[in-house]
Amino acid sequence: MVLPTASKASVVFLTFFGRLAISAIPPALSVTGPYASRATTYKNLLILFSICVIIGSLFAKNVGNTVNTLSSNALIALIISALVMTLSTYKKVPISLHTIIICSLIGLGFKSSNLAVFAEIVLSWILSPIMAVIIAYVLYLAYEKIDIPILKKVAMIKYFLLISAGVIAFNLGSNDLPTVLGTFTTSQIIYIIGAIFLCLGAYLYGSRVSETLSMITNLSVSSAFIAQLSGGLAVTIFTALGMPVSTTQAIVGGILGVGLTKGIKTVRWKILKNIIFWWIIAPIIALIAGFTINWLII
Repeated sequence: MVLPTASKASVVFLTFFGRLAISAIPPALSVTGPYASRATTYKNLLILFSICVIIGSLFAKNVGNTVNTLSSNALIALIISALVMTLSTYKKVPISLHTIIICSLIGLGFKSSNLAVFAEIVLSWILSPIMAVIIAYVLYLAYEKIDIPILKKVAMIKYFLLISAGVIAFNLGSNDLPTVLGTFTTSQIIYIIGAIFLCLGAYLYGSRVSETLSMITNLSVSSAFIAQLSGGLAVTIFTALGMPVSTTQAIVGGILGVGLTKGIKTVRWKILKNIIFWWIIAPIIALIAGFTINWLII
């Protein structure tokens, strides 16, 4: 049985609810480094984030056109993802939208899914944060050996950190946003409105997840930059291999790697264990929800 086609108004409402519900995690990815290192105020970071996301949404149509070719089950996966991400935001835990959507889609189409490929994707989810830990650990030790006056180092990296935050925000507007909205629309106006909802969600909820990420270990401006860079490099490596990995998990790995250079005791393991627990349980919830809906309705 196929679900009845929702009215256009209902679809738009559910989409913007979904965009608002998941919008705590993306700003956290973009601003955690500058926020944790106190490079500038959270208010200033939100302004930077908002400007770059809205500009990015102007370039969202290419990705949106691709996503729009997906099956109608993508909308159901979006609703499941929005609910799970809302729960994780309430718990102040940074989890990945990509893992939730993929597990929702696998659950919704379990009988026809390629489970071998899914197993490879899950393996990449495990390996990518580990790789980010290693990259961050090596890069930070190498950075510490560079013979440049410390004040000059900090001033230089502070600007790089803000630029990298802006680039991540731009990518969220041009890629992550149409990944969600492109399930049923290719309208440029809808993408811009979605970007505004993303900014609203960042204002209302983003600080909750940013606080959790910044509590894993103490971050200076330089260590925050290296953590963010390491996460980005790990994602780039797996992207080159054709594997959809989580920027969220990679950046957490980068933060952990920097923390380990200062000693095991500097890492707040209780917080990290809670994050990893939700990395495991949230996709399972999405998978079970998708499978149950498929069994009962579709």
